[in-house]
Amino acid sequence: MVFAPSVLGTGLAGYSFLSRTRETQQALLAKSPVIARETTQFVEKLQEVQSSADLMADRSLLKVALGAFGLEDDLDNRAFISKILDSDLGDSRSLANRLADKRYLALARAFNFAGDGAELPQARSGEDVLDQLAKIRQADDLLSDTALLRATLTSFGLEADMRNTYFLKQVLESDVSDPDSFANRLPDPRYAQLAQAFDLAGKTASEGTIYGYAEEFSGLAAKVTDVDTLFAEDDLLRDTLDMFGLGNDIYRTQFLRDVLTSNLSDPDSVARSQSDPRYAALAGVFDFAARAAAEDAGEAFTSTLEKFTSVVAARAAPIAKPADLFSDIPLMLASFDFFDFPQSADRVPFANRVLSSDLSDPTSLANVHPDPRVKVFAQAFTFPETDPRRSYPAGFAEQIVENYLDRQFEIQVGEADPTLRLALSLDRELSTVVANGRTNDSRWFSVMASTPLREVFETMFGFPDSFGALDIDQQLVKLKQRAERVFGTDQLADLASSDKLEEMRRLYLTRSAVAASPLNSSATIVLSLLG
Repeated sequence: MVFAPSVLGTGLAGYSFLSRTRETQQALLAKSPVIARETTQFVEKLQEVQSSADLMADRSLLKVALGAFGLEDDLDNRAFISKILDSDLGDSRSLANRLADKRYLALARAFNFAGDGAELPQARSGEDVLDQLAKIRQADDLLSDTALLRATLTSFGLEADMRNTYFLKQVLESDVSDPDSFANRLPDPRYAQLAQAFDLAGKTASEGTIYGYAEEFSGLAAKVTDVDTLFAEDDLLRDTLDMFGLGNDIYRTQFLRDVLTSNLSDPDSVARSQSDPRYAALAGVFDFAARAAAEDAGEAFTSTLEKFTSVVAARAAPIAKPADLFSDIPLMLASFDFFDFPQSADRVPFANRVLSSDLSDPTSLANVHPDPRVKVFAQAFTFPETDPRRSYPAGFAEQIVENYLDRQFEIQVGEADPTLRLALSLDRELSTVVANGRTNDSRWFSVMASTPLREVFETMFGFPDSFGALDIDQQLVKLKQRAERVFGTDQLADLASSDKLEEMRRLYLTRSAVAASPLNSSATIVLSLLG
């Protein structure tokens, strides 16, 4: 049985009826044989879609995916859609980013085949975003929510940093009240504004890794010039001991003083005479004896701690795999010096094998090597786990299906009354334009590029059919002028608010009914307005 929507009346009356009955009618649509088969298959087979080629190969799945974004007319436009799906969203020149019709960008973002994985394709209203942002308590809460992060960065004009999560973490966790904090040291003031907007209490540094360590102590390293200063900085001492797996020595105060003040050129010094080479490595981090000797000779001195934290903090993003460390020569040498990694003719290849070790395997190289410095070196680096199979967020398939059903219902309504179809989709279409546009003018240009929105605005404002033939800049001026006159604002973000949307919809439906009336008289207009 083919589903056919119930549409009673036109204009405001017809829309009112559809609003009241949409949920019930759409549930019937979902149960209709063709739609039910398509949506069930999509949910069941989505995990098999590991690439754009997989999606393109299954016409039924592709139909639902495109239909969810109102792109069902492109079902046979295969070469074009393939390029959209494989667009690099981090590249402003990619096809999906360059198209004026932002439905294609929404499709590419949802599946994100060229990026870090799929994200839920649900549009969020401004109120939803603000509510989510209010719940952020630590940087990872935001960084783990791709859609919310994108919306946040876009609002600050920083969407180019979308993938630079380590850099963003440093920014978000910066103490903006400290002029020497990471965000305040950056030349672009928008980063400090981003940090200020969240004002996260406490830092959420990556404990036990070189990144969190460097972030926490890069501003302090140059001030630690003697052992007393170090002992006064309890966090630095404790975290350094933990980095070397020597945390249990935190209460061996005198022993630690003897180790830290050792002359490392003397094999009989306390640090050098220990059977565990980590104590000499610990002393080398600060090298107080060498500093004292240099200062006595009137020479400048830079500790291993200063060099290490400076090099690590200067890197915009953490290394993603062992090879990245060895391609960054300054970071590799600073890391070798900090951990006093064993010297050998094959030092680099050996370090690569160590970092490639599985620390969860007790028989791996890092775990069985007799030199304990090898294991602490391995533990200081974390690499993101890689899964050969593509994964989708929880609810992804269901959200695509929900969007598809919304669109299909609107299409069915449109076959009976195209005006009602546009009225039903107005919220979504305008919210999408506002979310994707950085400036008010760019949003207006997107309205002009959108067939349904152009129809709604031209009808609301009573523009003639020849309006679209005007120069594009003239169209922009006239649209903004008319919006200011009719709604009291030319800001599309304001028009997307719930009260303005309802006002726009009523005006559109009223003017549409009047334009379609065979008796376009003053009496008809009055009756339509009263209706």
